[in-house]
Amino acid sequence: MLSKPAAAAINHAMRDADWARVRLRPFAGRSVRYEVPPLTVMLRVEADGWVAPAPPETEPAAIVHVSGPALLRFAWLGDTTARQEVQIDGDGALAAAVTGVLAGLRWDVEEDLSALVGDIAARRVARGGAALLAWQSQVASRLARALAEYWTEEEPLIASRAALSGFAGEVDALRDDTERLSQRIDRLSRAGS
Repeated sequence: MLSKPAAAAINHAMRDADWARVRLRPFAGRSVRYEVPPLTVMLRVEADGWVAPAPPETEPAAIVHVSGPALLRFAWLGDTTARQEVQIDGDGALAAAVTGVLAGLRWDVEEDLSALVGDIAARRVARGGAALLAWQSQVASRLARALAEYWTEEEPLIASRAALSGFAGEVDALRDDTERLSQRIDRLSRAGS
């Protein structure tokens, strides 16, 4: 369903990225399926390094499972720790190559816009869009920090680091005390026998 537009968008972004096609050529004829519930994209690497939508009946060599929130954190906020939440089944080298190419591609929005509205207008629109994305990222980051502070300090739905550290210390002390008590009971029961 989304495989055809996804392949077209990727190929469009790869048009000036020879490195990407070189990196994908060794995997010619192999398919990778990306699952971002509820969406699925199935791509096949062509002999020339371009990608094409894979037929639905194709058995993928690799399956990449990504949660929606992890994808948003990585793509929108640039949170590289979201990569740890990606699960890969099958050919890890294929999945790494395709995912690496996708992460390294940059769409030249300004170039595409200049064909429609001219160079100057395209530059202004691209800069305005970049400023808007930067602003959205800042707002999201500030909102997340404010909510975390509110939930840890004002309405404690989340434990603060200090509280968690104190709790862990108390658990450790209780474990040690329990162990000492157990040893003492063992000594007393052996002495009484």
